[in-house]
Amino acid sequence: MVDLHAALRNLDPARWRAEKAAQVRAQLERITEGLSALAERAAPEADKTLVERLQAFAALLRAKLPHLPEASAAEPWVEVRQELQPAYEDLVQALREQAVHVPSLRPTNYVRNVFHVLNSVLVIALIELVPFEYIMWPASCALGLVLFLEISRRFSPAWNDKIMALFGPVAHPYENHRVNSGTWFVIALFFLALTGRPELGAMGVAVLGFADPAAALIGRRFGKHPLVNGRTLEGSGAFFVVAVIAILTVLLTLHPGLVTGWRLPLVAVGAGLAGTLFELFSFRIDDNLSIPLGTAGVAAALLLI
Repeated sequence: MVDLHAALRNLDPARWRAEKAAQVRAQLERITEGLSALAERAAPEADKTLVERLQAFAALLRAKLPHLPEASAAEPWVEVRQELQPAYEDLVQALREQAVHVPSLRPTNYVRNVFHVLNSVLVIALIELVPFEYIMWPASCALGLVLFLEISRRFSPAWNDKIMALFGPVAHPYENHRVNSGTWFVIALFFLALTGRPELGAMGVAVLGFADPAAALIGRRFGKHPLVNGRTLEGSGAFFVVAVIAILTVLLTLHPGLVTGWRLPLVAVGAGLAGTLFELFSFRIDDNLSIPLGTAGVAAALLLI
């Protein structure tokens, strides 16, 4: 599964290199043989769903192998990944249910990146313009809505398909099986609203909305030095730089005078570093929850100095 994940990651348009075509073809041929053998050797007491998904993915790979692109251009190989990814995520979910944690794929999605930025700008405007005595109303309604959607789609696969189709352009495929990132983001906003401090909410949202997409774009395109959880030194460096800029922008433009002198860079660098670390080490916790809350929490502590 590690080799399979690596092969499908190589098919990301931001990571693709022409010289990888032969390597990926060989990887997929080797993985097909391995998955087929694994499914055949499965013990009788093995989970039926897991075995079925192993067999289904192996069959899908066998069907695709004779038709793999001859060209080394990115587009046809990206189409291969798009065809394989739903079955891969089904297999990942079956493994997770057996307490085997395999990484999901987070393909490049420029629409999602733009949505991240625009959504953050809108949320920051609401945080800054709506008084505290009123902000809990939209925060509570949004929380209630996303919880309803999350719970209801667990009971109806058809309803789940409709929701995923609606948010398909900005959703990752693995969210078909797991709590989606938007839900975690709304939960984070609810707790930020409870603080009654718009500067904390604005900093947390700004870091998530601007630094996270920057890290994804730079990391996938230029990342050559892996760290942990699929992150790279280049991506985390981009996150940190953009996070510091975002925090400084919030403090200087929306809350001028709140913090001055040497405390200003201290808050920006300290909270930006915290956001970077939360993004880097968020594995089983969605970073749409951990980044804004972690950033705001460290910023709140630093503002006390």
